[in-house]
Amino acid sequence: MKLKRVIYELFEIDFGSLKGQSDSESHEIDREIYLEFETGEKFYFSWCNEPVQCCIGFKPERFNENEPDHVIEATSWKVWRELIGQDISFVFIDESHQVLELKGQSSSTYLSSQENGSWVADVLHISISLPVIGN
Repeated sequence: MKLKRVIYELFEIDFGSLKGQSDSESHEIDREIYLEFETGEKFYFSWCNEPVQCCIGFKPERFNENEPDHVIEATSWKVWRELIGQDISFVFIDESHQVLELKGQSSSTYLSSQENGSWVADVLHISISLPVIGN
């Protein structure tokens, strides 16, 4: 599936913390994002509680039932721009689903369940670099 665009669905607190982050190599949000593919298919990504508490999950519908406070298109952001137009696969790095690699042909973006370096958190950490569990 070729990635078309990236959308962040945010709580109010996330909106303020993301100002000026479009060129950063990592950032964190409390809610969820979705990837839209050229086929029109969407997948939502967030922290969840399966297979363990506070891990990364994805599914074709929202994790949050309520409408987001803010919606931001992040397609051109540094952590995403190289993946646009690439075929993307979803690869969990570990058994507890703490790190999910969104793997393209020539680059990757990583989603992990950590907050400011503390693991097993109810936060979605988005980064260009592979996070090392325990660091």
